[in-house]
Amino acid sequence: MRAPGFFRLSLLVTFLAVGSSSTVASAEVYWVFLADKAALAGDSVPWTASPSKKIQDLPVTADYVKGLAQFGTIRTCSRWLNAVSLELPKGRGPGALSQLPFATAVIPVRAARRGVPSGAEPAARRSAPNQDYGPSFEQLNLLAVPLLHARGLRGAGVRIAIMDTGFNWPDYRAFAHLNVIAARDFINDDDDVTDQSGQPVTGNEPAFGQGQHGTRVLGLVAGNDPGQLVGVAPDAEYLLAKVEDLTRELPIEEDRWVAGLEWADSMGAQVLNSSLGYTEWDDGTGYTYGDLDGRTTLSAQVAQVAVERGMVVVASAGNEGNKSWVYITTPADAPGVMTVGAVHVQSAAIASFSSRGPTADGRIKPDVVAPGQFVYSVEGSRAAAPGNFDADQYVRFSGTSAASPLIAGVAALMLQADPNLTPPQINERLRSTVTDLGPVGPDTIFGYGLVNAAAAVGLSPEIPDQASTLRPFPNPAVGDRPVVHFPFQLTDTDQVGLAVFDAGGLLVDEIVPQRWPAGVHSQAGQALAWRVPAKLASGLYHYRLTSSVFDATGTVAVIRD
Repeated sequence: MRAPGFFRLSLLVTFLAVGSSSTVASAEVYWVFLADKAALAGDSVPWTASPSKKIQDLPVTADYVKGLAQFGTIRTCSRWLNAVSLELPKGRGPGALSQLPFATAVIPVRAARRGVPSGAEPAARRSAPNQDYGPSFEQLNLLAVPLLHARGLRGAGVRIAIMDTGFNWPDYRAFAHLNVIAARDFINDDDDVTDQSGQPVTGNEPAFGQGQHGTRVLGLVAGNDPGQLVGVAPDAEYLLAKVEDLTRELPIEEDRWVAGLEWADSMGAQVLNSSLGYTEWDDGTGYTYGDLDGRTTLSAQVAQVAVERGMVVVASAGNEGNKSWVYITTPADAPGVMTVGAVHVQSAAIASFSSRGPTADGRIKPDVVAPGQFVYSVEGSRAAAPGNFDADQYVRFSGTSAASPLIAGVAALMLQADPNLTPPQINERLRSTVTDLGPVGPDTIFGYGLVNAAAAVGLSPEIPDQASTLRPFPNPAVGDRPVVHFPFQLTDTDQVGLAVFDAGGLLVDEIVPQRWPAGVHSQAGQALAWRVPAKLASGLYHYRLTSSVFDATGTVAVIRD
């Protein structure tokens, strides 16, 4: 296995480009949209702007596909778009296609602009306060996931699809348990999504780490190596789609993304993670910011169809926050997509590269934020000898592509707890139960705020119900050594103590009961003061404030600078 090292990831991936194949260099790819479909009875069904699910599921008319094949190479047939992507010899142009009687529109296939998140972090390991989670405790604790794991929610029975660059999952002990239902390589047209040599399109994949990014993304949601890495939903079922070709100068092509999404739907995916996005071609053409209205781009249209068909679609916001583009990418602009920005795993500060909103039509995006800077996952490269688990397996990396799978995992835990939840209900719960980190209310940097998985599921800590005492302040507690004040009122002299628990229910600090005089202890300097220990990472902590007359519980967010 290649020695671990930090790779800055763009939108969600940045790798060194390698030479394009002659086929790619001499071809242009277009979507051809069709006027109708052939019904099962042989009749023609007009294609409308809002087709029913029954019409969506009809295959693209075979005669139309056969006719288009005379012009070039068929790449993808989209049932949901009623369109075909067609590879034409360079220079031929789409003019003849637009004259076909069954073609309603011809547009180029889009691609992603590559960029590099700033703020590279060393690939170093850090100790964590939870022995079972290892260094991955920080990213899970910030989202209050350990509490759900303690309740037995680890994704069992929920099917998650991951669309990415590829997945070298057989090479890592963190995936020894992995339940892969199906896998599909939409680039090389086979069912092996690991890095292979001699691939017809991507060539010698192990040489340039084709599947590294996808493997890291998978580790965040599906990993299970106690003491090192535990993902959000390690017990879920997984569908793995390889859709991004790194050998091309324009590596993320929209037609494969569409094909992968329709395949995931056909395989019963309930949750989809897409750490990919589309903006501009490297030559400057492509989608503009004005196109990011949730209705214009093809990927947003198809993502919205998936949501309306019952799939939770989670997408990274993009890594353009510190670049000239600044804004989110598509399909993150789709109304029904849960769009995720990135914060630092130890401070919850917004990552400078995290793409900003709003959408072109003024909607709040991203929806939420999650750890996406300095997160901990598998290294991702193909091992020299598969199954050689003695090699160093782990690395820290950054990108909104890391934040997105964490929230996809949270959505799976929500579905395990309540299988009847719809995508809009899940999205609303995620948004309405956050920790607000930015200006009061939703904004275009943090969205609605940092996800609180336990609150989204509706679980409370394993301590008594909330009592009628004043709220602690400040909350969130921000800084290197913040102090949280716990106000209360006593009618008689009494003993008052405090216990603080992490998201997994472990006691992390306490103030032994001390005698307090009668009166109102509501101001700083009068209330019980808890100095947050330096050893505690950013995250949500549960407290229990007790006396002989009250037993109050609640939650405090700690945000390190």
